[in-house]
Amino acid sequence: MEQLKANSERPPFIISPVTPAPVTAHDAYLLACIAGTVALLLILVGRLRIHAAIGLSVAALALGVASGLPLARVPVAFTAGVGEMMGRIAIILGMGAILGQLLASSGGAAALGKALVERCGTAGMPWALLCLGILVGIPVFFEVGLVLLMPIVVDAARRSGRPPILVSLPLLAGLSAMHGLVPPHPAALLAVAEYHADLARVLLWGLVVGALAAVPAGPLVQRVLLRLWERRRTPGPDSGDAPVPAIAAQHESPGAGAGESAPAMGGKSALPAPAGALRAVAAILLPVALILLGGWADAMTARGSLPNQLFHLAGSPDVAMVIGALAALVTLGSKVQEPAYRARGGLRRLTVDSFGPIASPLVILAAAGGLSGVLRASGAAQAAVTVAMNAHLPPLVLAWVLAAAVRVSMGSATVAMAVAASILAPISTGMGVRPEMLVLATGSGSLLLSHVNDSGFWLVNSLFKIDVKTTLATWSVLETVLSISGLALTLVLAAALR
Repeated sequence: MEQLKANSERPPFIISPVTPAPVTAHDAYLLACIAGTVALLLILVGRLRIHAAIGLSVAALALGVASGLPLARVPVAFTAGVGEMMGRIAIILGMGAILGQLLASSGGAAALGKALVERCGTAGMPWALLCLGILVGIPVFFEVGLVLLMPIVVDAARRSGRPPILVSLPLLAGLSAMHGLVPPHPAALLAVAEYHADLARVLLWGLVVGALAAVPAGPLVQRVLLRLWERRRTPGPDSGDAPVPAIAAQHESPGAGAGESAPAMGGKSALPAPAGALRAVAAILLPVALILLGGWADAMTARGSLPNQLFHLAGSPDVAMVIGALAALVTLGSKVQEPAYRARGGLRRLTVDSFGPIASPLVILAAAGGLSGVLRASGAAQAAVTVAMNAHLPPLVLAWVLAAAVRVSMGSATVAMAVAASILAPISTGMGVRPEMLVLATGSGSLLLSHVNDSGFWLVNSLFKIDVKTTLATWSVLETVLSISGLALTLVLAAALR
């Protein structure tokens, strides 16, 4: 209890960084253990293709044994790390999954995209797609958001006569920026927990940094690549347009099937009108607004007063996401288009189905929490930070470099953020920067250079039916620009807030 109280009373940041301690022989040995752990992860996850959750678990237990931690304490430290991590993020992720499923099933996300694209026209389409990626990317996983919004990309590509992959770059930039920098996404939420950062501040500043970083990564990169494409295009049908009919059919077929199945449901032949864009925006922004309200409660009301307590309660991340999910069930539940979800008990079935996509991330995060627990208990994390601090790298650059190194090596942004945050967390309050800035720097590093070892790379490759070279020239370039821009903006913001 005393430790929890101490954590809750931590200052938002410490102005003066601690003086680096001398590196001992034991520190060097523990650092070698960490290097061995990373190498083991690379072999298990990268080469042997073992699931990241298993790889993280094996690596964490191996680290505990190799570091000299008493054998009886190894599983205890691992389990404690798992419990701490899941206690902070499980409900948030679950409620976010329900919200994302409701947005997809009600047609709200599609309506939002259509409204943005139609109002902005061809010239403003890149910016409309960027805004759409940011809005939908707040509550929805990158993979889900991309599949969900593919019909909008197809429509935009047909209107402009350009390859869908090039048209989609602003959308991809918005989705990826939100996925890597803004809670309640797994990687950002994990770093918030590790660094003991203020969630409301991370949410606000993450939106600012993510949105600004997505501008050069999306519309500006798109402009450069479109010029290259226009110079190299040859007369005749463009190969980039070939996948459009297949993708369009894939997304149109569920709606058709739903309409055909409707008569079997009590004789009703028509489904309700899909949710509108305003309803979708309200569902997305409600939990965001509540979390921000909780963060600003002390500035708006007297501390300890009933309104102050209610604001803090509603602004608690778990409570805000539960309220958001309940509100979405009310506002979007009646608009779901799938007949199976409109039958008796349909919304319960929809809720159960929404948990499927987050099962794997939850287990990965649990294992990452276990690794964090072992790193702290063995002293390996403190040793690594001691060595890193003696290298005299600026703290935010150090966080970016650590996350970027794991990302390039292993492919997973979530694992990259987990490993980097676990290493830096023990002295995050003594590094002379706000913990919220450490979250953003680590998140930016975790986005660097998506390539063939990243599942997101192959998702883009397969959805757009492009070759590896084209994926590297578009998606990988976008991620690299996004990562570097995110670090630059984080450094500027950190300097301005000092």
